[in-house]
Amino acid sequence: MKRYIEQLIEDIHKAMQRVNPPHEIWEESEADPTNELELEDISYLEQFLGEAKRIADITGIDTNLLPPAENLTQKEKALLSRELEKLLLHFNFVPDFPKKYPYHLRYPFLLDLWDEEHVPLSFGESRIEFCDFDEENCPFPGYCDVCREVNAQMRFDDEQYRKIKEKGGIDWNPDIDELLNLPF
Repeated sequence: MKRYIEQLIEDIHKAMQRVNPPHEIWEESEADPTNELELEDISYLEQFLGEAKRIADITGIDTNLLPPAENLTQKEKALLSRELEKLLLHFNFVPDFPKKYPYHLRYPFLLDLWDEEHVPLSFGESRIEFCDFDEENCPFPGYCDVCREVNAQMRFDDEQYRKIKEKGGIDWNPDIDELLNLPF
């Protein structure tokens, strides 16, 4: 297995040498990818207008080249995870793992991701979420605080909404003429 993994990593490194031409929207818009606002705007449009493809097709590393997690040691899974994440970053995908989540535990997530379809981006980044923000079903138990934070925010929002409602609520039908005559 050691030689196979070495060859796979060589293939991954070769795939990172490939650069796809920018989507035509970049040329048409004359946007500057070094301008953060333009980058974000055009990347969003590219994601909206682009055609989704399998991660395997975007990266050039086919799913069947990736060994099943159960056939690998922890060290091998960690090594492949690091290399696959670098490959994803090269193609502007950012897998969203908790910072301290061990690399050997990331491999099954990345393996499952490889057949998913995503829109490739020329510039910017496309974040890939693995969590549904459901604290009871968090895929990263013991490593993630996001689910707890999201639930705390939702409880806070619900409490604020309840307080507003008790005070008579918010007028969701404002007088448009009154708003148009405000002295701004």
